[in-house]
Amino acid sequence: MVRTYVLLLISAYFMGCLAAIPAGPVQIEVVRRSINGRLKSSLLVVLGAFLVDVFYGIIAFFGIAPFLEEKKVMAMFWLAGGIILVIMSVFVIRHRPKKEISYADTPRKRKRWALLVGISLSIINPMMILWWLSAVRIFEDVGLIREFNADIALSFLAAASIGLASYLTGLALFLHWVKKFVSAAKLRRVNQVFGVFLLLIGLYFLFTSVHTLFF
Repeated sequence: MVRTYVLLLISAYFMGCLAAIPAGPVQIEVVRRSINGRLKSSLLVVLGAFLVDVFYGIIAFFGIAPFLEEKKVMAMFWLAGGIILVIMSVFVIRHRPKKEISYADTPRKRKRWALLVGISLSIINPMMILWWLSAVRIFEDVGLIREFNADIALSFLAAASIGLASYLTGLALFLHWVKKFVSAAKLRRVNQVFGVFLLLIGLYFLFTSVHTLFF
């Protein structure tokens, strides 16, 4: 029993790491900030995303907000997310790093904004609820979860959430080190590329929400 529980925690942790790998708004923002030398603000984005992931896990496991299953409610999240991402992408694309790059981290006020950015980029994606439910179903099918009670739910939620945050934190630390070898010209191109990615994701969110709401 103890061995199965330990294996459950380890597997949930790595499941969380795997879930964080696909490129999305949070990952793009973490990469962009880290490679521009803003490690602390990048880690605050990770913290904001972590808090929202835990929140959606609680919703998924304890049924706090089943109304999110409604398509039109989901569409409103996509609409808000699309607007946020389009606005962010404009600022990112227009940003021009100075020729002489200072790697001193951002002021305290901007760090607080970084936390809000992490929360905003994650909360616009209630599909995370479906990820939590799907992950539990997989673990039930392979026999690692026999009875999904409150203790197992909280353990699974903690291990998988730490896995999600661990991958993003490791990515931020690695890119913060790599940025020492990146020139200002390359940083400008990196910012523009990530800005375009954010714009495309934002436009996709807007298209999906409008299609759901009006068609």
